Amino acid sequence: MSNRKKSKGRGNETKQFLKTIIGDIYFKAKNQKQKEFYDLMESDEIIICTGPAGVGKSYLTVLKSLELLASPDNEFYKIIITTPAVEADEKLGFLPGDILEKMSPYTYSTIYLLEKIIGKQQVKSLMDSEHLQIMPLAFMRGINIDNSILIAEEFQNSTKRQTKTLLTRIGYKSKFIISGDLEQSDRYRNSIETGLYDALTRFESIPEIGTISFEESDVVRNPVIQKILDTYKNE
Repeated sequence: MSNRKKSKGRGNETKQFLKTIIGDIYFKAKNQKQKEFYDLMESDEIIICTGPAGVGKSYLTVLKSLELLASPDNEFYKIIITTPAVEADEKLGFLPGDILEKMSPYTYSTIYLLEKIIGKQQVKSLMDSEHLQIMPLAFMRGINIDNSILIAEEFQNSTKRQTKTLLTRIGYKSKFIISGDLEQSDRYRNSIETGLYDALTRFESIPEIGTISFEESDVVRNPVIQKILDTYKNE
């Protein structure tokens, strides 16, 4: 048997294993912008998304990532989660615990959504089998990320250097989904200084990179969120 056939056989077994854990994923868009975002995540290699709280950025990212991971029609075998560790300034060695414990405060919301969609035990199974991994930005230098879906959240807190480092890690048959809220940066007072804004405007003309911006009118969570956002418009 050729190496190619062996590899394909292992890939099929892996996909069957992932499908067993994840099960069926159902998506129903609540507005046109959500549909556009979901379609971008299907078609493009790199997706950059911005928008306020409550529009569904994180939920849709996790939902689509799970759908792609379980699908037999691609070669994605892992979800990687990363986010800028602002308070630690990426110096995670000074924080107590292993990598999961160090990154837990920064990735909690993504893990919470994964558990909400497929269950806590299923998320643990993905982690134990290394099909779900948390990776600090500082650990990405010098590596290529292949056959993976990378979820990069809270990137309104990234520097231009961090964003460049992340984007140039994309390897063979991978997809990067980068999102954030430009109005909620913990690092910059001016949103145009962020790595997320720089990427959103810099790569608009590259066909492999999809960009999308949600507006306050796209909020689908509790309607009071839009009213709260309105009170901050002039600050």
